[in-house]
Amino acid sequence: MSKYEHPYVEHADYLEYVVHGSVRDEDLLADLLQSMVEATEKTGKRRVLVDRTDSGDEAITDTMVIYRLAVRVGEAFGSSVRIAALSARADQHSFWEDVASNRGAIVKAGNDRESLMQWLLSDE
Repeated sequence: MSKYEHPYVEHADYLEYVVHGSVRDEDLLADLLQSMVEATEKTGKRRVLVDRTDSGDEAITDTMVIYRLAVRVGEAFGSSVRIAALSARADQHSFWEDVASNRGAIVKAGNDRESLMQWLLSDE
């Protein structure tokens, strides 16, 4: 049983998670990923939006935490799920995207919700 809760909203075409905890907490992020795996299997949805703008975390997430999480995203989903991460930390987006993409994941991160949603719901 997880010590964290990761409620999500099931929209017609995607799942939406809102992260309230510290984005520097590797255990929370790993648990969130496991929740995403379970929810995509349960619902059959293949698109996920992770909204980290409400986390209230101004500090930079450790590079190795980002790396390990990106590797796990690739291992967990490969190219079967499209993930958009909405975050205020624009300076860390490309590293997470690069590592996860190199592991076969289809991911995009950014701080503009509208453009991320367009990408998430596109078939490209």
